[in-house]
Amino acid sequence: MLKHKSVVLMSSTLVTAGILAGLSAPAASAHAKKPALKPITIAVASPFSGMESFIGPDTLNGVDVAVTQINANGGVLGHKVQIVTADTVGDPVDAVPAVSQIIATAHPVAMIGPSSLTITSVIRQLNQDKLVDMTIGGTTQLDHMKYKYIYRVTPSDSQMGVAMAYYGTQIKHYKRAALLWGANASAQTLNNPVESTLKKHGVDVVSDMSIVPDQSSYRSEVERILAAKPDVIYTQLDPQSGSTFFSELQQLGGGNIPLIGDDVTASAQFAQAIGVSYAAKELVSVQPPASASGPAAADYARYYAHEFSGQQPIILSNNGYDAMNIIALAMIEAKSTNPTVYVKDIKNVANGPGVPVYNFKQAEAAIKAHKKINYQGASGPEDFNKFHNVMGAAEADGFTSSGTLFKVVGISPQDLFGY
Repeated sequence: MLKHKSVVLMSSTLVTAGILAGLSAPAASAHAKKPALKPITIAVASPFSGMESFIGPDTLNGVDVAVTQINANGGVLGHKVQIVTADTVGDPVDAVPAVSQIIATAHPVAMIGPSSLTITSVIRQLNQDKLVDMTIGGTTQLDHMKYKYIYRVTPSDSQMGVAMAYYGTQIKHYKRAALLWGANASAQTLNNPVESTLKKHGVDVVSDMSIVPDQSSYRSEVERILAAKPDVIYTQLDPQSGSTFFSELQQLGGGNIPLIGDDVTASAQFAQAIGVSYAAKELVSVQPPASASGPAAADYARYYAHEFSGQQPIILSNNGYDAMNIIALAMIEAKSTNPTVYVKDIKNVANGPGVPVYNFKQAEAAIKAHKKINYQGASGPEDFNKFHNVMGAAEADGFTSSGTLFKVVGISPQDLFGY
């Protein structure tokens, strides 16, 4: 497993200088021994503590897998890749100094993250700093973004919200829905797409509620939902809030109401918080697939198992893996690690047209053979639209009695188109 550097926060001032460090060293003279090229640094900015603290480690696992493969194949243009991390704590206020400090001290040539919780607090500055960023998360605030240096490797919540509603209406045929969201921004972005899609298809939304996270009791809110008599609850809550709310829901007789969540509720941390047996009985989480089918997914699963002692890939790790590979391949295509140069090749390697490639080694070989490529990711085809967002499939996942996820049903982009 890779070792990562951490950053001690010293200042809250965004630093714009120095982000282009790590570029190729000047060529040596014909008679001198060519020095080893300096490593290039990629920053992973994400919550490693605080609300939704699983996002950082899960994403980082996938980045680690990609970097291991990249470095084993000679690095990027002869540069080894090293990773540094910044903890945003899942808070927009904390994200600003965390991102500032990582830029000032580590001089990354790209960033992966932050997540939906914090990206909007730093996105303009990252773009102004001309630092290529691959953000991870579904906030609908990025659905129509026009930032040259910012890309998103996960589908929008607007798509995931529609997929959640699709599962509830077309697969399960629920007719009375309660909506239950945390008051945090990432949860709030789900409300409109879920509610509007449900109403479009004749579902009666009997309760629509947002709750303040991490309260000691939600008894009155639970009673209001029970009084509305829903046959399903659509939800996104952080694990601590979920633990309190769903414990009281069960105590007051609502433990048999099915739950439909998203990628946040798909975490082992959330299942443990509400009780694994309860999650296995009532919770289905609709999210991007943990891995796509086909050669890219098979390669990734094999690499992941080697990196993490036989384990299967966890959710969000595939997004970190794909983000790192796309960055590296864009650099190779551009023959530069300078973000202002290689940014133009992100779509070229991700969207094609070109020969389909399923891992870094295969893709690098194709580029060196002067072939155009179309990177196929562990999370599916990583094709960006004009707003730098990927479109993709979804799947509904349940928990086993031992707390592991299993696929209930797949939902294709074609299922969601126009739904």
